[in-house]
Amino acid sequence: MKIIKKILMIIAGFLLIVLTLFYFDVMWKSPSFYKVKQLSQLETPIMNMKEYENIISTHRRPYIYSITSKNGATVSIVGVNHKSNPALPQFDSIRTQWKKLNPDIALVEGRVGFFFSWFQDPIEEYGESGLTSYLAKKEKKELYTWEPSRQDEINLLVQKYTPEQLIMLYCLRPYFSMLRGGEISNPEEKMNELIKERTDYEHLKNVFSSYEDLDSEWKKYYPTMDWRNYKNKSGYMPEGIMYELWNSSNMARDEHLVQIILESIQNNKNVFATVGVSHAPRIEKTLRTALQ
Repeated sequence: MKIIKKILMIIAGFLLIVLTLFYFDVMWKSPSFYKVKQLSQLETPIMNMKEYENIISTHRRPYIYSITSKNGATVSIVGVNHKSNPALPQFDSIRTQWKKLNPDIALVEGRVGFFFSWFQDPIEEYGESGLTSYLAKKEKKELYTWEPSRQDEINLLVQKYTPEQLIMLYCLRPYFSMLRGGEISNPEEKMNELIKERTDYEHLKNVFSSYEDLDSEWKKYYPTMDWRNYKNKSGYMPEGIMYELWNSSNMARDEHLVQIILESIQNNKNVFATVGVSHAPRIEKTLRTALQ
């Protein structure tokens, strides 16, 4: 009985320590998703990826701007490259813009995962999203990912695309990203893992059982191209259905970001958002029209 009591006390002490570390932001969990309560009508559409190709090689980097609305609330957008070297000047730009704005809400791209500040560097672990999260945690600001939840995005895209097409997008997008970093020794095994990890959602679950199902779907659109070794230096998907899916997914993400910003500004809150550099110019005119 004494042994059990001692074990329970040790467990309780450990849990107390963990909760204390979370409370004082020594440890973090992923930021919450933001649920938009009231959608705003967008007068100026968001720039799509085809349009963006016309400016990709000429626009400034980082791409930074601030917009002050009629009610006095301001949004600052900092578009940077997805890098994790703390010495890069773009991270000084983030710190400078943060200090200028003193935001109420911080928005980050992606799902910043578990973080232990005693042993990890936020930039080395999560790039610009890590630094923004660190600044928000340090100053006790509201922090959200600006991504829609995967299920919300699927619910939107399934109105236009089949489940099979969406599975191709969600499995091949990370696969192609890995492939750009080097050869994948066993493509079929890796694809089976991705199918298992990335299809556990309503509309997609149990549609594909293995890479062979993806193979069949892929060959409908790209009979002479093998997904196993597809590479594109620009990082884009192949022309056709994959590019269309990729563009639609990006547009859904960008619209969700814009809606979060507009709702927060309407609530008189200053908003700070770090984004991949392509997102910043693509939403600029939409935001300026809506806020000014």
